[in-house]
Amino acid sequence: MSCHENSCETEGSCGPTKHQGDDCCTLAEDLLCLAKCAKEELLKEKMKKVLEAKIGKKLDNIANVAVDAALACLKHELEGKQACDDYKENLLAALKG
Repeated sequence: MSCHENSCETEGSCGPTKHQGDDCCTLAEDLLCLAKCAKEELLKEKMKKVLEAKIGKKLDNIANVAVDAALACLKHELEGKQACDDYKENLLAALKG
C-alpha cells in the first residue's frame, strides 16, 4: 500500500502525510496521523454529547419540524403524480371512446 493510499489526507482528516525519500511514510508518521485522526473523532463525539445535553430538546423539535415538512412535500408529490396518472388514464379513455 502506498503512502497516499494509507494517508489521513485521503480520509479528509489530518494534513498530508510526510514522505521519506522516494519510499513510503514511516510507521511513526502513520501512527501519529492515526492518533490525530482519533483525537478529532473523539472530540467530535464529545461535542455531540455536550450538544445533546445543552440543546438536545431544541434539536429534537427542529428535527420534527423538518421531518414533517419533508413528509408533507412527499405527500404532495405523490398526490401530484396520482393526479397526473388519473389525467393520462382519462385522456386515453376519451381518445378510445
